[in-house]
Amino acid sequence: MLFSQVRGQRQLISKIKSLIDNNHFPHAVLFTGKDGYGNLALALSTAQYISCTNKEDKEDSCNACASCSKYMKLIHPDLHFIFPNTTTDKIDKNNDASIFMGEFRQFVLNTNAYCSLNQWYDFYGAGNKQGAINVRDANNIISSLTLKTYESNFKIMIIWNVDKMNQEASDKILKILEEPYPNTFFILTTEHKDKIIPTILSRVQQIAVPPLDNDTMTKEVRKYNPNFTDEQVKERVALCEGDYNRIAEIDGEKEIKLSTDFVEINRYAMQYNKSAKNISAFVDVFSKNTREQLKLFLTYCSKTIERCYLYNKNVPCIAHPLSQMDDKFKANYPKFITDNNIEGIYKVLEQAQKNIDRNANAKINLFDMIIKLGMQLERR
Repeated sequence: MLFSQVRGQRQLISKIKSLIDNNHFPHAVLFTGKDGYGNLALALSTAQYISCTNKEDKEDSCNACASCSKYMKLIHPDLHFIFPNTTTDKIDKNNDASIFMGEFRQFVLNTNAYCSLNQWYDFYGAGNKQGAINVRDANNIISSLTLKTYESNFKIMIIWNVDKMNQEASDKILKILEEPYPNTFFILTTEHKDKIIPTILSRVQQIAVPPLDNDTMTKEVRKYNPNFTDEQVKERVALCEGDYNRIAEIDGEKEIKLSTDFVEINRYAMQYNKSAKNISAFVDVFSKNTREQLKLFLTYCSKTIERCYLYNKNVPCIAHPLSQMDDKFKANYPKFITDNNIEGIYKVLEQAQKNIDRNANAKINLFDMIIKLGMQLERR
């Protein structure tokens, strides 16, 4: 991938190129930020730039040498990938990233490296399972980097969403991460650096990837739908919050379903002390969503609550947070999010998220969440 294909991030790209050109690029870096900010795109373009054999003007990879040709197809023999994976209907044991390498290459090329974990799980058929980076992946990291390079002067290991690496796998790679072989680079990415074990964090140099700027997002939103009015573009740019992956969601079926579910759950919550039977019936159906779908929904709830609060505070550039919802709900709901309950609501949603991560019973978890959410909304 070329730096010119990365959306925005010109200042950060300039810093990365300077480090590489002056031979100061660290042997292990961690890009931290939302996937939609360009973590993986930056990892790929950085790797290609390091390996390019014809950087005459040093502005970008040449896109013409043999190395660039293979990098653009993600098939360079000295470029290695590790990413979250799990068993599927076809792979019932001993799963590791190498088994899914063909699917992963196709997935990244299809999305131009702007993609999410949930999209990846859907692409290769993970179902209701959460992916992880396991000890077999760690062994593959070590064995891949122990070999001599095939064509390039450099070996590069990209680990996408490294926070999904379990403890056993993390312990395995500590030595090679701290003392890699010559001309070996680790490029790691994460949306959740707080979930990475400290011993991994201490061995990498962190590079924060910021949200995409408004000019870049405005350009991308217009490109996504040239028929949007100026007001629609402004609204969507505000709702995306610099996350390119959100553009399609905001105007798609997924966003409509999320907003519909948000309205329904909050209406049940507002009547929590009158309709326990109805809540139970609703939860019986809603709990059939996959674990990843439930996590996505709770994340959506948190962001929507945050926008409602900021909207009430008349924060500039905050579009109406409930633009997808019916007029009555849109007009009244933000009034329920105040200084008195914003912290409590966050804690309710955070606990529900943790319960899902711990594989708690979905029906009990959701029922408890709706009741507690209703109690918080009463405190406005």
